[in-house]
Formats: sequence, structure tokens, C-alpha cells
Amino acid sequence: MLDLTKVDRSRQDLIWVEGVEYKIKTLFPYWLTFDKKLAEINKNTSLDEFDYLYEINIPENRQAGFDELYKFYENKQFLPKDIGEKSNIKVIDWNIDSEYIYTAFLTQYKINLIKDDLHYHDFISLFNSLRGHKINEIIEARLWTKSIEYKDNKKLKEAENKLYESRKEMWSLEHIESKKIFEMK
Repeated sequence: MLDLTKVDRSRQDLIWVEGVEYKIKTLFPYWLTFDKKLAEINKNTSLDEFDYLYEINIPENRQAGFDELYKFYENKQFLPKDIGEKSNIKVIDWNIDSEYIYTAFLTQYKINLIKDDLHYHDFISLFNSLRGHKINEIIEARLWTKSIEYKDNKKLKEAENKLYESRKEMWSLEHIESKKIFEMK
């Protein structure tokens, strides 16, 4: 979270592990890679795989270091509050959706994600505020669930459900491995 009340409003670029500060890499591509590694993590994954995020020194206690890296990645916000069930539906894949994300940033913010350096927290804040772009339609399609049919508008609801079902299927990330897509190029 960005604290606008501080005189020095620079973005976080270090973490504290057991009372020692460690400078970390903060550009968004590093953290999108972290996100991907989190999705692939299993009990055989070594915490050494996350050493690339440290600028110079690496904490001896890798678990404590990872926990602090995760807090940086999560960038916990107070709002919006969790008020219901969390969906386990994957709605974004940084590789598969990259062209739509790139275009949205370029058109809405005039930020070229290929050329411009952007702190991870800035990237996530801006991404979460994107409106009116194809990426929003894609996310909406992936989150869509069938509407309850109303007696008065049964045919309308059926047509709407069919449309959204086809959009959801079109943009679904299920059974797609982004790694395979990029190996084909």
C-alpha cells in the first residue's frame, strides 16, 4: 500500500528478515515470474528458486525470506473487503493475456510495458484500475456464471446465458499451459 502522507513517498525496495534489511528487485516482470512460480510450487520446490529477487545479499533463513517476499508480492490492501466466497477461477495469465494487458496500459496510461520500468506495486495498482479494455471483457467472461432464469424473460435469459457461456469457453484458461504456448513460437 502506498502511504501518501509520508514526505518520502518512494516505493518499497527492501524487505526485513529477522531484523536485517535486504534490497530486492521491484520491477514488475520479476514479480509476474514470482506469481508463475507460486502457481507451480510444490513440496519439492526449493526456496532457492526465489533468490533471483534479491539484489545483493540473500537471507540465511530462506523460509523467513520467502514469507517477506510473499508479503511484498501480496501487497495487502484494506479495501475492498472480503465479503463472500472467493473464486478459485483463474482469471488472468500474465503470458497468455500479455497483448491485451500491454494494449490496455498503452492506451489508458500511455505506459509501454516493454520499454518502461514500472515498480510491481505500481503495475498492480494500475492493472486493478483498468476499465473499458478487452482484458476487462476477458476477465468478465472467465468469471461469468449462469444466470437464474426468470419466468417473464426466459428466452432472453437463455440467449444471454448462451452468449456468456460461449464467451467464457472462448477465454477460459482451463487446460492451457502458457509454457507450451510460448515454446511453440
